[in-house]
Amino acid sequence: MRPFKITQEKCSLHDALTIFRFSGSLDAERVQAVAERFETAQAAGNQFIIADMSDVSFISSPVLGELMGCKKRISERGGSLYLVGLDTENRTKLRLMGAEKIFEFLPSIGAAVRKYHWENEDSGDTFQVKIPALLSLVPEIRTLFSGVVRIKGYSKRDAFRVEAIIDELVNNAIEHGFGPSGGAIEVIGKIYRYRIEISVVNPRKEGQDDAVFINEINNRLHGGLPFNLNEKRGRGIELVKMLCDEFSITAQADKTIVRVIKKKEV
Repeated sequence: MRPFKITQEKCSLHDALTIFRFSGSLDAERVQAVAERFETAQAAGNQFIIADMSDVSFISSPVLGELMGCKKRISERGGSLYLVGLDTENRTKLRLMGAEKIFEFLPSIGAAVRKYHWENEDSGDTFQVKIPALLSLVPEIRTLFSGVVRIKGYSKRDAFRVEAIIDELVNNAIEHGFGPSGGAIEVIGKIYRYRIEISVVNPRKEGQDDAVFINEINNRLHGGLPFNLNEKRGRGIELVKMLCDEFSITAQADKTIVRVIKKKEV
């Protein structure tokens, strides 16, 4: 049987984070030791703590209650407590006791560091895909991006709008950049707490010059003539403009890049 122990160390992935490594059985008699450890850490100015439970065999209800109380006190001071590394049995028991309403069970220390970045530094998470220029792949791409948006805490309405934006931009890039087949499209997303940036990049066909079209689109986007919805080219751009907060289209070397920013609806 593993002995009860709590060790403390600075997180090597971020100086603002402190790691508590728990081991053994967290029986009811360990409540005082757990409480004192957190109190000492907070008194020393450690407000962002990762509780690593990967070596814990059992968590009693009194210890869980103390961890919940610690999280509340830390949160009130502007910090956070991240619970990581629970095995399947402990995770299931804690869910049955309602701990999921208080904690998000993170798989690893790395996941806790990423969550800290997301909640406190707003540095954004980047995700990107590169696909053949085939219209049949568009539904999978829009579903992927809307799923990521939902995971990151955006509403169903935001996710639906992101789907519509991705659908229009990727379809447009395939149809006007390559024709029915050939080439590859790159879709890049950067998601922050309160905004999403989406870029769709496609190489232009040899001999294709989009300068006139791009200038016309940018002119209309920035207060020029309205779009003619009877024209095939440009209709989708008007839709995207209505769904997002910022829109730009540029030509770089042999590529056309469309970039939009969609703010989170709060």
